Amino acid sequence: MIPAGEVLPPYRMAVDEVVYVVSGNGTTKIWAENERQDEGHTFEWNDRALFMVPPNQYRQFGNMRGDRPVRLLHYDYLPLAMSVVPDPDFFLDDDYAARSATAGHLKSLFSEAQQIAGGEGLRWITGKGKGVAYWYGNLFPDMSAWDNLDSNAYRGAGGRTVRIQFAESDMSCHMSVFDAKTYKKAHRHGPGRVIVIPSGEGYSVMWLEGGERVGVPWQEAALFVPPDRWFHQHFNLGDKPARYLALHPPIQFAGYAEKAEDRARDQIEYPQEDPWIRKHFESELAKRGLTSLMPPEAYESKADAWK
Repeated sequence: MIPAGEVLPPYRMAVDEVVYVVSGNGTTKIWAENERQDEGHTFEWNDRALFMVPPNQYRQFGNMRGDRPVRLLHYDYLPLAMSVVPDPDFFLDDDYAARSATAGHLKSLFSEAQQIAGGEGLRWITGKGKGVAYWYGNLFPDMSAWDNLDSNAYRGAGGRTVRIQFAESDMSCHMSVFDAKTYKKAHRHGPGRVIVIPSGEGYSVMWLEGGERVGVPWQEAALFVPPDRWFHQHFNLGDKPARYLALHPPIQFAGYAEKAEDRARDQIEYPQEDPWIRKHFESELAKRGLTSLMPPEAYESKADAWK
């Protein structure tokens, strides 16, 4: 949190750092070890912005508003890195300066994001193992308004997705959008995915195979982390589309089944799900005077019922 009108002390890290603006308006200034602070790059951000600070750079966050605090979510691989080198000074107090980290180069990383077709270089893989188009950049101004979306029929609910690869980084994420009064298919993967809600109202259900279900209610700014290999499923109880942003761990933690022919074990199709899932969703909607918009044919076939 940054108090109203204040600026935090600068710091640096030897790893990439993704930042999501939960609420507030502010600035981030970035500069390299071999530069003066006024020679770096400064950019502004608002509610629900998403950006990544490159490694080995000083960064300083400031609150532009004098009447309310800023709340930021920081996500990085530092805990994983420190499991290999358990010395914080190695990552937080090292004078290494990347050769390409000039003010001009930093500014180019924060220029308008570009769509890359074909998935070359993408670290995020679809459930079917095929590369997909993605957006490449370091600054996304408002994830609640982002409308450059692709169909993601594989996950159901007529969902749309944007896939993001941060510039010159192994860090990636995706955001899914799905319509009011619908729900996604249950799926599972490896550990470390942090899920944030940019907009919408609903809940998720999580469970270890054969175990008890855990309910997670959510609304804008909610955050939760599905445990390793737990199934989880997302439900929209609102009257508008809902969005969830998933910050990805390293690709080695994807956690898909070892054999390609076994990947169906990591997703439950609507016809195969426990009937409780549908009944509970419909009862939660009924409490709000709403009715499910899930098409009946979704429960009769694996085919995409939203085509």
